[in-house]
Amino acid sequence: MKDFGLHLFGKSIVESIFSEMMNPYAHAMAVARCAQSAEILIKARVAQEHPLLIFQSLPKARSCNGFLSVNTLLHEGRSFMYADLPELLWASTGHRISDIDTYNKFGRLRNTITHLGVPDLDLADEAVIFGFLVVEPLVRMFWGEDVISYMENYDCECFEYLQETLERLEIDFSRLER
Repeated sequence: MKDFGLHLFGKSIVESIFSEMMNPYAHAMAVARCAQSAEILIKARVAQEHPLLIFQSLPKARSCNGFLSVNTLLHEGRSFMYADLPELLWASTGHRISDIDTYNKFGRLRNTITHLGVPDLDLADEAVIFGFLVVEPLVRMFWGEDVISYMENYDCECFEYLQETLERLEIDFSRLER
């Protein structure tokens, strides 16, 4: 989960910094990917405590022959949703999301894009702000890693552009210096 979440996070930031030609929804997809990466990374950290903690509801014993299988869990279990993850993270690890307002606002933006349509906002900036005010601090706190090496899998020249973007958005990037 962690590795996939970090790759997804890296891809979302690259998509936020660069707009692919002939892809009018690149930045909207970056928002969706960035929110999904946060969800996966928070669940990955909670699962380190115990894998079943990420499930809001578990299959019933009567639906299983013997022990709970991964297949049954994946088909019948229901994991916690994005909005519930800050409380789950706190309850299972003691960690709090430091910028909860940004987390919640970004979740609403992702839901708007996913369920209603793409709003007329600077979605690229929204994804970078969320990524570096919410997700990146969690990744550093949980695993002592950063997103840069995961971004470089998708674009080896991204670091310079990331620095420029963070500077323009007035987000401290000194901890990302290579």
